[in-house]
Amino acid sequence: MSGRRIAPMAVLFALWAGAVCAADITPEKIEAYTARANEAFKVTGLAVTVVDSDSIIFQETYGVRDVRTGAPVDENTIFPFASIGKAFTTASLAMLVDEGKLGWDDPVRKYIPEFEMSDPYITAEFSVRDLVTHRSGLPLGAGDLLVIPDAKPEVSDILAAIKHIPPATSFRSEYAYDNLMYMIAGEVLSRIDRRPWHKSIEARLFKPLGMRSCEALPSKAAASKRTVTQHLRTPGSWDAKPIDPRYIVGDNTSPAGGISCPIEDLSKWAQFWLNDGKTPSGERLITEEQVKELWTGVTPQNVNPMLSQLGNTHFSLYGLGWTLRDFHGKLLVGHSGGLLGASAYFGLLPEEDVAVFVTSNVSTPGASALALQILNEAAAPGSDSDWIGVLSEYYARVQATAQKDAGLGEGAGDVAIEPVRPLKDYVGVYVDPWYGPVSIEIRDDALFIDMSRSEVLDAPLIPVEPDKFVARWPDRSLNADAYVIFSTEDGDIVGMEMEAVSETTDFSFDFHDLKFVRRR
Repeated sequence: MSGRRIAPMAVLFALWAGAVCAADITPEKIEAYTARANEAFKVTGLAVTVVDSDSIIFQETYGVRDVRTGAPVDENTIFPFASIGKAFTTASLAMLVDEGKLGWDDPVRKYIPEFEMSDPYITAEFSVRDLVTHRSGLPLGAGDLLVIPDAKPEVSDILAAIKHIPPATSFRSEYAYDNLMYMIAGEVLSRIDRRPWHKSIEARLFKPLGMRSCEALPSKAAASKRTVTQHLRTPGSWDAKPIDPRYIVGDNTSPAGGISCPIEDLSKWAQFWLNDGKTPSGERLITEEQVKELWTGVTPQNVNPMLSQLGNTHFSLYGLGWTLRDFHGKLLVGHSGGLLGASAYFGLLPEEDVAVFVTSNVSTPGASALALQILNEAAAPGSDSDWIGVLSEYYARVQATAQKDAGLGEGAGDVAIEPVRPLKDYVGVYVDPWYGPVSIEIRDDALFIDMSRSEVLDAPLIPVEPDKFVARWPDRSLNADAYVIFSTEDGDIVGMEMEAVSETTDFSFDFHDLKFVRRR
């Protein structure tokens, strides 16, 4: 793809000459890696920045904001970066700790009295630290169907729901990534700071760091003509299509991952952390003690085999809004981010004084592959680890599996059959304790499911086994078809459960955690 260079190559080399980064990483190598990633993943739009603590080593943009208009990405283009934004929430909370207004181990109920988990002991013991370290005991992505693909809940809805989500493990025993707890962490910040979460982020971080073009709320970003359009691909196709605008996450989800920024502002964010929590003018926003607290591992994670193979990684921990792991013998502090139609990766190697931020407006592993390839060169110059090659092969396998699973027939493992009972026997309202009601209806002599919290999860049910159906959502790019399995008692339909058809479906479509009881 064609790119718009932010700084002339001569300037980039001049910046490089003054850098203190010990690794043999040059703009030419970064450019070559970027070209490979663009080709391997057919990236729609891309922004890349590589910085050290006081200069920009490389900063460039590629591709288009929207495939329909062909408008090019430039240095002013605003990208969402999803869960990487969790660190904005924890950084602001750290400031409250510095100010003596909050303790990480304070119980959540000290600030949100109505906070409640399914167990009274967990409710009483659940701390602010627990909110941001993915050790709640709830399942992976617990409750994410409350916010995706198009739901826009209030924080009060989340607080009402979580007490009904049954735990998957014991409290604080295992890592299971979540988003709802970060929404609640944002509410803690808001209540202590006596202003909306986004106002705190703007005042505490955007303004002092000079991040003037960032948007803390997805609705504001979406209203800007400079913001990228997010794109999805239907499994098996390389053609990217703009997402349904309803998929843009709600403003209340922002503490978990709703911030958007142009690449120039993300460079400032990266340098802030390489400078140990200080602004370009030397003003310290977060004490050294709290920076160390944020970057101290709390919850052990399983090490991905790719990281072991390509990054020589032996351990991985989740801190307070950050993942911490060894990477070719160096500390890698970072986070990935993914939304429907966008992906990003941010990584810092503090010992090498280098940080890499890559954002993309299409859902592929391309941003992570490129960022990790650059970080790999910084941490282990000359290493033959091929992140771009390995992740592009992985992506091709995932796409092939998703394409197979998206169809009906022997290739997909499911064959449509005639229903074993009259369709009217299934009709009714089914209620899950945390999600709420779902309707099963007959339309034009066919059975349909209507997920109450979503306008787009409304689909025909195709019978594939006795009392087992496949919900085929109209937007095939969601890659989220679900089995609907009805349960019986004395021959009557009394409830239903759901689970994703494909193992490649994003974990946030947590259908498997739903346990519906028929109400009428």
